[in-house]
Amino acid sequence: METEGYRFMDQSVHKVTLVPENRSVEVPAGITLREALSLLEVIVTAPCGGEGTCGKCTVKLENGSAGVTPLTSSERALLTSEQLSAGIRLSCLARVSGDTVVSVPPASRASEMRVLAGGKGRNVPVQPAVVKTVVVMPPQTLDEPYARLEHLRRCGALRADLRADLEMLRRIPAILEAGDHMTAVMHGNRLLDLQPGDTSGVCFGLALDLGTTTVVATLIDLTTGRDVARASMTNRQTAYGHDVVGRINLTIEKSDGLETLRRAALESLNRVTEQVVDRAGIRREDIYEATVVGNATMMHLFLGISPASLGKLPYIATVGDAVTAPADEVGLNLRPDTPVYVLPNIAGFVGADTVGAILATSLDEDDGRVRMMADIGTNCEIALRMGKRLIVTSTPAGPAFEGARIACGMYAAPGAIEEIKINGDVRCKTIGREPPRGLCGSGLVDACAELLRLGVVDWTGRMLPVTEHDGGLPRFLLDRLTAHENDLAFTLSQSDSGRPIVLTQRDFRELQLAKGAIRTGIDLLLEKAGLTVDDLDEFCVAGGFGNYLNEANAVRLGLLPRLPSGEIRFIGNGALVGAKLTLLSSVMRQTGEQVARQAEHLQIAGTPDFQMRFSEAMLFEPQT
Repeated sequence: METEGYRFMDQSVHKVTLVPENRSVEVPAGITLREALSLLEVIVTAPCGGEGTCGKCTVKLENGSAGVTPLTSSERALLTSEQLSAGIRLSCLARVSGDTVVSVPPASRASEMRVLAGGKGRNVPVQPAVVKTVVVMPPQTLDEPYARLEHLRRCGALRADLRADLEMLRRIPAILEAGDHMTAVMHGNRLLDLQPGDTSGVCFGLALDLGTTTVVATLIDLTTGRDVARASMTNRQTAYGHDVVGRINLTIEKSDGLETLRRAALESLNRVTEQVVDRAGIRREDIYEATVVGNATMMHLFLGISPASLGKLPYIATVGDAVTAPADEVGLNLRPDTPVYVLPNIAGFVGADTVGAILATSLDEDDGRVRMMADIGTNCEIALRMGKRLIVTSTPAGPAFEGARIACGMYAAPGAIEEIKINGDVRCKTIGREPPRGLCGSGLVDACAELLRLGVVDWTGRMLPVTEHDGGLPRFLLDRLTAHENDLAFTLSQSDSGRPIVLTQRDFRELQLAKGAIRTGIDLLLEKAGLTVDDLDEFCVAGGFGNYLNEANAVRLGLLPRLPSGEIRFIGNGALVGAKLTLLSSVMRQTGEQVARQAEHLQIAGTPDFQMRFSEAMLFEPQT
C-alpha cells in the first residue's frame, strides 16, 4: 500500500479516537481516516466518493500530525493555509500510520439531515397483501378425516389454495394443541404464521425509500392504514460517491464494489427499521411485509444485481419487473420469511421511485387534464399524463442541490442556510435557527434568484464585478462582492467560526447546469407530446428538496415553468407515498406494475438537438 511515496510495510494495528465523543476503534495501518470513522458510525460527507477532489471531507487532527501520513499534494491544493495551520486534513487522503485523535466538524458530518419523510397521497381502499383472520377450530371427528391444514382452511373459510412451507408445517401441530382459537396470517395463498388467540389487531408493514442520498422508513398499521412511526438517515453509500454514476463505476472498477454498496444500503435500511420499531414499541416479528422504492441503480444495488449496464449506452437495466423475495434473502433484519416487495422500474434511469411518485400524484389515471410531475433530486425524473398517454424521462440534475460542488455547500442539516431574502440587507434563515455553517439546496436557489433579480448576475449567469455596475447597485451589495480562491464571489453570511459563507461564480454555473438539465427534460417531454407549458393544467413537484423550494424563486430561475397561481403543487416524498400505497393496496400494486409496462420512455440524451437545447435552457429570462 502506498500514498504519495509513503509505503506501508507492516500490518500493524493502531487506535483512532474520535473526540469529543471519546470513542475509539483499532484499525490496520494504511486505512484512511474516512474509513476508520465509518467504523465508528460517523459518515463523513464526500461528494467525490473519496477521490480527493471535492475538499469536503475535512477532519481535524487533535494531536498535531501524529498518527497519520504526511500531507498530499491534493490536500495542499484544496485546503487553505489557515485550515492546514489548524490541523485540518482530508479524511479520504490522510491514512493511519499510528495512534491518532480526530474530531469531525459539523459541516463534514453527513449523519444528521433534514429529509421529507411524508408527503401528500391519495385515498385508496385498505386491501393489503397481508391478511389476518381469526379462526375457531373445533376438534375433528371420524367424519372429518382430512389433514389438519385442510381443517384450518375449512374452519376459517380460507382460500382453497392456501399453502404452507415446511417450516410452517412443522409448527402447526403445537399451535393447534394450544387451543381452538387462533389467528392465521396470510400473504396471498401462503400461510405466513399461525398464532394462538386473537392477534388480528397487530399487523404492521414497512415502507422503505432507498434514495441516492437519504433513506426513509415508515411503519404502517395494516389494519387501519395509518402511519405509526417514521425515521430517516443519510444513505451510507454516500461514503462511496454522491451520485449513481460514481457508484456504478465502483462496481465496475472493484471486485467487491457491488457487495460493499449492497452492505452500505442494508446498514442504512436496517438502521431506520430499528428506529421505527423502537419508536412504535412493537416487535420486529409483527412486521409482515415491506415495500421498497428507489431509482434503478439503487434497486439493483439493494438486490445485489450489477448495475454496470446502466452506466453505458443504451443504459439498460437488468431487471425491470417487480421483485418479491424473503427478507433473509435480500438482507433485511425482519422475520426471515417476511415478503419484501420491490416496485418495478420503467426503463433506464426511470426507476421504482418514479412509479411510486406517479401513483402518489394519480398520474396513472386520466382525469381529462394535462398533468406533469418532476421528482427533483440528484437525478430528476419527469412524467407527463395526457389523455391515455403517460410519457416519462429522466435527466441528470447533478448533486448541486445536495451541496456537492458548491464552495460552501452542505446537506440540509442544522445550521444550513435554507432561505435567503435581500431587501436592504441580506437575511439568512438556517435550519434549526442555528449559527450558519453552509448553504443547502433551497438556500442556493434563493441566493441565485435574488442575485439575478438585483442584477448582481446577468441573464447569462455571469457574476458582474464591481467595476461593471456603474453605480447601479447599493453599497451594501457592492461591499459583498469579493474574491474567493481565484473566483468572484458574493458573501452571504459569516459562520460561527468567522469563515465567510459565499456564493461563487462557479457555484452559479453548477446551478445553471442543474437547472438546464431539468428544464430541457421538461421541454422535450412536452414537445414529444406536441404540447407547450401553456397546455399544462397542473405541475407537481416531488422529492424532499422540492418541498422546501421557494416557488417564486424557482420560477424566476426557470427551474420550474411559469404557470398561473395554484397550478404548481408540491407533494413531498412521492416515492415513499407510492411505497405506502402499494403496501396498503393490492390494487395499487397491480396499477404500479401496469404503469411500468405501459409508460412511454423518452431517452432525451438521444435527441438530435439535445446539446443546443440544454445550452439554451441554462440561460435566464432578462430581469426587468
